Amino acid sequence: MSKEEYRQHLVDMAAQIKNPSHGFFGPGSMAWRINREGALGVGALRALLMQVAHPKVAQGVADHSNYRGEPIQRVLTTLRLQQVIVFGSCQEASEALLRINSRHTSVVGIVAEGTNNDNNKTYEANDPYLKLWVFATLVDTMVRMHDQLLTPLSAEEREAFYQESLLFADLMGITSDILPTNLTEFDTWIEDMIASDEIVVTSIAKDIASSLLRLPVAVFWPTNYILAAGSLPPALREAYGFKWNAAIERTYDVGIKAVQVIVRGMPKRLRWMPPYWRAMKRIKKVK
Repeated sequence: MSKEEYRQHLVDMAAQIKNPSHGFFGPGSMAWRINREGALGVGALRALLMQVAHPKVAQGVADHSNYRGEPIQRVLTTLRLQQVIVFGSCQEASEALLRINSRHTSVVGIVAEGTNNDNNKTYEANDPYLKLWVFATLVDTMVRMHDQLLTPLSAEEREAFYQESLLFADLMGITSDILPTNLTEFDTWIEDMIASDEIVVTSIAKDIASSLLRLPVAVFWPTNYILAAGSLPPALREAYGFKWNAAIERTYDVGIKAVQVIVRGMPKRLRWMPPYWRAMKRIKKVK
């Protein structure tokens, strides 16, 4: 899809929204309900580590970002743009998506390691299949961390969130023909991907992981390690070389319970993300 085609695609999608000022999802959506939870920010490390477990994603990050010098900036930028897409007006979300698409246009190159197929060593950030993997890591992480840190979602809520996420995928330019149609298919797809030879934790991925584990300052490094080891799928935990034993597992469980207690005691004004409150204020002004 060319830049102009993508722009028109977003225009056409926005034209189908009844209240563009509410955004593509709007109040009452599962997307708003889940993404407003600040506690889920701890899942960002899991999602990023899953993303770079794909050799092409890892190579793109290594070739086109200063992940060693400014790792926290990249993480914050990713989170901020995601929040704009979810909580912004249709215009704000579209502008964010166009910036991402434009930036990704130049993210192309050759994979140095992790694939044995000589005919498949090139990568492009706007490749729908790479976008699908990034999208999948975000959805999977949001659902699983919500179940751990907050109240577990019902089967109906999980499915509703996934169906809304298909709109997010469409906004990213992922064609429907490659998307799992429901959450059951999605969960199976994730498991199959992790078990396949397409997902390989390369030395580049481990180097990126090392930079992520050192965020934001040294006092948090042990916590980051335990969070990564405890939240990742076991196969990826092993591939990254993270230790996992009874002591680490107990520490992880204690940390999860501590977050649960803190979240339950927090007033909503502090618990829910600022972009959510700004969106609610915007909606009231429009009314």
